[in-house]
Formats: sequence, C-alpha cells, structure tokens
Amino acid sequence: MNTNLSFQKTIAGSLKSRADVHAWDTVLHLYETAKYAEAIRESINFIDPEIEKKFANPERTAYHIPHGSIIVNLNITHDQFIVSAPFLDITNSKQIPILRQVSQLNFTPLMLSRIELEGDQLYFKFECPLDLCEPYKIYDVLREICINADNYDDEFISKFDAVRIQQPQIYPYTDEQKLTAWNTTQQYIKEAFEAYDVLENKRLTSYLWDILIITLLKIDYFCAPQGKLRNEIEKTFLFLISKEDYYQRLSDGKEFLKKLQVYDRSKFENDLYRIEVFMPYKFRANLDSVRNGLRYAYETAGKEIKALDYIGAALTLEYGILNFFYTNSMDDAITEVLTAAMENASLKPMTEASSILFEAVEKIMTMDNFTNSSTSIKNIRKTEEVDKGFFKRLFGA
Repeated sequence: MNTNLSFQKTIAGSLKSRADVHAWDTVLHLYETAKYAEAIRESINFIDPEIEKKFANPERTAYHIPHGSIIVNLNITHDQFIVSAPFLDITNSKQIPILRQVSQLNFTPLMLSRIELEGDQLYFKFECPLDLCEPYKIYDVLREICINADNYDDEFISKFDAVRIQQPQIYPYTDEQKLTAWNTTQQYIKEAFEAYDVLENKRLTSYLWDILIITLLKIDYFCAPQGKLRNEIEKTFLFLISKEDYYQRLSDGKEFLKKLQVYDRSKFENDLYRIEVFMPYKFRANLDSVRNGLRYAYETAGKEIKALDYIGAALTLEYGILNFFYTNSMDDAITEVLTAAMENASLKPMTEASSILFEAVEKIMTMDNFTNSSTSIKNIRKTEEVDKGFFKRLFGA
C-alpha cells in the first residue's frame, strides 16, 4: 500500500455546535441561587438559543420541540418539570416482543427517563420537582430521551411493525448530493478492498482493522446518513471497536462494506436527509478537548514516523481525526485545519501523506487562534495541561 486512501470534504454541512458555551455558568448560578425554573429555561437556551424563539409559549412554561421523529414536550409548573415525548404506536405491531424490548430499555440504557405505555402508544417520560432539577441531570435526561428515541424508532418499525406517532420533518439532499454520496461511498469501498487485499497478501494484518474502520468513518462523515443506514453503520462501528476476536471483527467489517456495495440505491438515498435536532448527537469540543482527543494519535504517529512506519502513521492519524469527527462537534476553524490536511493527504504517497497529517495535528497541539480562511495559526504556545473531566469535554467550557 504505497498510496493513501482518498478523502472528500463532507456534504452534510458544518460540524460546529449550536451550544452557547458561555450560558452554562449562568445556568449553574441560577440553580445555586434557587431560581430553578429559570435554570431550566437557560439550560434549554444553552443547547440552542433559537429554541425559545421557535418552540416556546410566551410565558416560557411550555416547549414543543421537534427532534427527528418525536416532539419533546417540556412543561415547567410552579413545582415540577415534566417531559413527555410521543414515541411509537404499537396498535398493529408485534406487541409482546416490542414490550419486552421496552422493558429492557427501561433498565438500560435509560437511566433517568422511562418508556410508558398509554393505550397502544409508547411515550418517553420524565418528571422531577423543580428543586431537584440539577442542570447536569436535566441535560442528561433530555439527551437520553432524544438519542434513544432516534436510535430505536427505525429498529422497532422494521422488526415489530410499529408506526410513528409523529412523522419527522425531513429535508432531503438534492439529487446531485445523493448521486455524489452514492458514488463516493462506492469509491471508498472499492479503495478499501484493494488496500485490504494488498496488506493481507503482505501479511500486514495489523493494518486491516484501520482500513475498515477508516472507510466506515469516512462514509459517515461524508454524507451523514439517517434512518436504518445510520443505525447499521453505528452497530458495525461499535462492533469494530469492541473487544471481540480481532479476526471476527475484520470479517464483520468486511461483510458490512460488501453489503453497502450492493445496497439498494433507492434505500440508500432515502436515508440521506437532514432533520430537526434538539439535542446534538455529538459532544462539543473546544481546543483543549480536541488536543486531548488527538493526543494518542499524535504521540503514536510520531513514534511510527521515527520508525519509518509511514503507513502506520497515516492510518493512525486518519483514524484519530475521523473518530473525533464522529463523536464531537467543534469550531469551523479547527475543523478546517484537519479537513484541509485530510484532503491534501488524499491519494498521496504514504510518506507524504503521513507528513501532511502529522504537521496539521501538530499545529492543533501547539498553536492557537485559528482562522477560518486558511490553516494558518498565530500565537504559538506550549500545550497546557487539559481538564479531562466529562463535562469539560461535553460542554467545552
């Protein structure tokens, strides 16, 4: 494998978060001074300042916020915070298996909310006295409801014949974008199998996993599919990073890419759309969070370059960057440095590709004040010790 894999910039839009990071200190202060209802309102404004303008009543006591195929209904009374989100209608579904699955979900992954049956309809529910609405808990419960409703609706519909109570407001990609997404996905898979065969024939089996997971992450990054396809990508990704047998993970990864090669194109294109999103799927990362997230790739690639292992270095850095894109949102200026390097390293000899990628990550690790118009960075400084706390990473505070 003398040439790097190809890479194209996403057609899905900016990776920037809408969260107002400066609002979180206000949220905490309001809660600590017993202004509980106002703390909840400001928690919602933290997530997206536009929500209040679009989806709240004038008194800001009731919110009806779309997220994918659900509407999250929030009510703030004089002493309670109540969340209700209509999920699925199971009137004509396979009710016994679906209710068994719901019971399991109520144990895990649901920790704060629960799914309840009202008649023949399932609802996500949460209630809490205002004085116990600690801001981190409120953020967590809203995220828990939104993410799990979005994760399981397509699965329950396809497996158990449930139907949505609320049809999602979707914004399909253009025909040109759909064609580009299909062709790019097929190109990525073709390149992956060619590289995989070369590496396997040379018995460089330690690189095979990188090829598979980088290809999967590139597809997700490039077109950000929704629906069933997104669920299938996520399941394959989670299996690839699991602790299962290495060769079983390789086998399953290859099988999924083969499945995508012959995927029904109309079904593929039907899952290419944007949706209204209340709770972001990704964590917001500030510069310190990015550095912390890329540190392992940076240090490992540095050792690999010194050992003249340019294939290893390029794959390490590409996986590090794409995996960070998969789980995080960040300022456009930081994203531009990394995506420009990925584009510049595309289809380059591995020695050159590893150098381009390493230089870009080194800039992230050592410099500040990125500009959106270029990859130049001013005010060089030494990397400071970063706070590795969960909510530091979550909120980018």
